[in-house]
Amino acid sequence: MPERRVLFFDNARLTAYQVRGGAILNEGSFAADEGGLTAFGEYLRAHRRSLFMILADVAEESFQTEDIPRSSGRDRQAIVRRKLAQHFYGTPYALAQSQGRLKTGRRDERLLLMALTQPLHFEPWTKILQQRRAILAGIYSLPQLLQNLLPAAQSVGPWLLLTLTHAGLRQSFFDGDQLRFSRLTPLIGASPATVAVAAAGEAAKMHQYLASQRLIAHDKPLTTRLLAHADDAAALRAHCPDNVSLHFEIVDLSDTARRLGLRSPPAGSQADMLFCHLLVRKPPSGQFAQADGVGFFRLWQTRFALRSAAGLALASAALFAVHAGGEALQLGERAETARQQARLNQLHYVSRMEHLPKISIGTADLRALVDRYEKVALRAQGPGPLLEHLSRSLDAFPSIAIDRIEWAIAERIDPAFGGADTVRGANFPAQGPYAQATVDARLPVGMVGDQRGQLALVAEFAQHLGAAPDVLVKVAQQPIDTQSGKTLKSGDERVAPEAPRFVFRVVRKL
Repeated sequence: MPERRVLFFDNARLTAYQVRGGAILNEGSFAADEGGLTAFGEYLRAHRRSLFMILADVAEESFQTEDIPRSSGRDRQAIVRRKLAQHFYGTPYALAQSQGRLKTGRRDERLLLMALTQPLHFEPWTKILQQRRAILAGIYSLPQLLQNLLPAAQSVGPWLLLTLTHAGLRQSFFDGDQLRFSRLTPLIGASPATVAVAAAGEAAKMHQYLASQRLIAHDKPLTTRLLAHADDAAALRAHCPDNVSLHFEIVDLSDTARRLGLRSPPAGSQADMLFCHLLVRKPPSGQFAQADGVGFFRLWQTRFALRSAAGLALASAALFAVHAGGEALQLGERAETARQQARLNQLHYVSRMEHLPKISIGTADLRALVDRYEKVALRAQGPGPLLEHLSRSLDAFPSIAIDRIEWAIAERIDPAFGGADTVRGANFPAQGPYAQATVDARLPVGMVGDQRGQLALVAEFAQHLGAAPDVLVKVAQQPIDTQSGKTLKSGDERVAPEAPRFVFRVVRKL
């Protein structure tokens, strides 16, 4: 951050203060003559990287109050420009400060219009600032700072604030926490008695003016606060007694300076350093300089923003690099741990292999032997699982009896299994070994004459038996001979009825 310097300007001179933290350093005063302007130019050359703020405490100033309709954006800007041009024609140093909306009527916005009415007094100084390419942040008026001077608890109702600087005695009228206007009275001499007499006289004049403008009530004393050093309090109380019009309160300058963070309180009642500190600590939102006057400040802001963005990007990149480096280090440690564990596992494997009994067969032959053993182990189950599955279907169809079962273990399915009449499980495996059986079965004798019933019962039984996902069922011979090439026999032969028979084949994955 650049060093900040306040140029305290009055009609007689310009005083430069360096503001660093809570410390104020007077770096010299410059008169408004050729020698003073030359010295000021050399001062700017020596501090060309500093950030300057002009604080004006002059008598040539004006204040007006205006109410404007509710508006925003360009419409509001046009209204404000028109109001400033109407009241302060001929000066570029004009400013509008919003003071909120009215609580009655149309709820218009109230503006305090301020202006420095003698721009010729500023031109020599601003010209040198431009020539030296000084970074001027803005031109401010001392009354803009007074709203932040006292605690909010003291900003109630109408009140008058008297402050003393090298330029003279300033009287500022407030309505609550809002400034209404301010005026500066130059003083000849700054002794406590002179200041006290001037304060009493100017306060009485202000009361008469405010009462005539109906800004205060006639029957109530106006609270008047004097910002002064404790050593001058006795003289002020002696010359400023309370009366029916005014009620005086002494505000200790040293206590106020400490409360606002100024580490070096003023030695007397002149509060120039306190106002410079207050300007840097909490600058007002508006300032009087035109756009061309603060051009170098805009460039500085842009450069500062770019540098801040670059610094932020660099810091982000550094953080990312640190994070990535940390992750890489962790990955390296994990990889090394994995390599060590792999070496330990290899050593453990070799140790185990050395303790195994020696065999005369090779690894490939041993693997083939193990595979063959697994296949033999699968075949060792025999037809047991297939017969268990068949028995569950026979339990579901107790009218069907089994005469003969011929089973075998095979690696491939018999090609006879095929056609639309084969009942196949949903996920029947394509590779063996399989347990397969050819079963001779018979139906009840009572179904001899019911050929349709026989076919339906056999179909239901085959469907039930083949419902398992690893079972394949095919009816090889139906109980009814449906082929048309058979010889018909005479119905006169009297032969005992025989139970209908059928044959089916079933395959199950081992």
